[in-house]
Amino acid sequence: MRRTLLLVPSLVLLGACLAPPPPIVVDTPYGEVRAESEAKASEIAHLLSGLAPQVRAILPGCQQRPIDVWVQDELRVYRNSKRPDSVRGFTLLTDEFSAKRIHLQEGGQSSWYLAHELVHALIGPSWRPLPGILEEGLGDVVAEMLNPAEASHIRAHRLLNTCVFTGGFDVHVAYSVPDDGVDSSHWRRAVRSMQVQKGESVGPATIRKLFKTSRKDLHVDWPELPESFYGLAWLVTSRIVERHGLDGLHDLCLAATREKRDVVPVDWILAAADIDLAHLDPAFLTSCFGPRELRAAAMLEPTLFTDVVMEVLGPSKAEFRSPRAMVYWMNPTLVAADGSEVRVRTIPALLGAISDRWR
Repeated sequence: MRRTLLLVPSLVLLGACLAPPPPIVVDTPYGEVRAESEAKASEIAHLLSGLAPQVRAILPGCQQRPIDVWVQDELRVYRNSKRPDSVRGFTLLTDEFSAKRIHLQEGGQSSWYLAHELVHALIGPSWRPLPGILEEGLGDVVAEMLNPAEASHIRAHRLLNTCVFTGGFDVHVAYSVPDDGVDSSHWRRAVRSMQVQKGESVGPATIRKLFKTSRKDLHVDWPELPESFYGLAWLVTSRIVERHGLDGLHDLCLAATREKRDVVPVDWILAAADIDLAHLDPAFLTSCFGPRELRAAAMLEPTLFTDVVMEVLGPSKAEFRSPRAMVYWMNPTLVAADGSEVRVRTIPALLGAISDRWR
């Protein structure tokens, strides 16, 4: 999900190379929706009619203007320039704050992606000092607020993305072991640190550089943002909004403008988010997972969580005839930072991964 700036003269010169608009059109009070089928066009039109006024209502400094949406099987502006499969949507701009239209990929979590892109499309000039990466975070935070049914999934997804900046996070596993010859049981607890995203860790210097990069320069310095950057963007923006609201984040931009700063200072951002880069470590990220995020993360990455569960339970495997018997009797539980427990046997994706590992 990203913003794309397309100069108007290039549209004239290269008009013959532009991708054709999807054929089915549905008009809404908030813009025109085009798709390959009437069903999909109607679905996204319904989402647009619900989400657009909500974004306008909650986002300060928002533009009151319509925005068109194209739903495409393969995201592209030009016929021969397909976007990477990892990109699920983008907003095409003719100027820094003038959106031409939103492009959404067919399928997937359209409500999340559309809400995110509406932030890019409707955000106004008063947000200019916001670092470009935090505009991505703002899109996800607004999408989370407007899609409560998907909020845990969005949060878990972005927390997992953030692991490159923290070196992973700690997975706490509790499990039951029968006392010798006694029906009752006691709990043993184990803690394992898990690196959930491969690749080299990203240090504080890169974070500071990201936060010093304006929205107009972000994709100049990073033409394709790594997925991990979206995680950091959501984490920082979410913490600011939790503490100060969307108005508080907007106020940082207004204050930067009054002081004639091009970008909100990094120290302002970190203070508002209550983040110390020196302590951006696994323990910090672990504290960000509540029980809902922990369950959603295990559903998103069952193989990775299975690595931890089987490391803990593996020594007892020989005592059981099947993985289901082991899970039933030992009752492994993922323990969130606040002490809340998520039983492994209530997560079907994790049970399936444990069965595969057993075989």
